[in-house]
Amino acid sequence: MLSNKGLYLVKDSYFGLRLMAIGVEFCDDCVGFHDTNRGHQFFGKLVKETKDGFIWHRVEETLEEGIKDFGLMEFQALTLEEYNQKVSQHVIGPVPEFNSTEELYEFYRRNFGKRGYHY
Repeated sequence: MLSNKGLYLVKDSYFGLRLMAIGVEFCDDCVGFHDTNRGHQFFGKLVKETKDGFIWHRVEETLEEGIKDFGLMEFQALTLEEYNQKVSQHVIGPVPEFNSTEELYEFYRRNFGKRGYHY
């Protein structure tokens, strides 16, 4: 499921990071998105779509090592239940209560998703 209107939880196999992805955008060889702090852009390729997200294979050219394989990034659509269990306790500042996944998506899109393709 690829959607620029979705809100994804991102698991990065290389760094072990978990991020929220808002306003996901694709070009030929990169995926870009914002979290609540800044933009991110990762080069590589789409491996496959899943029923609730997609898998991205991150391959970047680095100054030190040349082409480097950073492994897979899993983008999973975030539900309200998962947000309440895995994300809300890490949010700094007041966290609104959401009654539905749609309300959750709308809040994050409205507040963080309109930054455009500026990474």
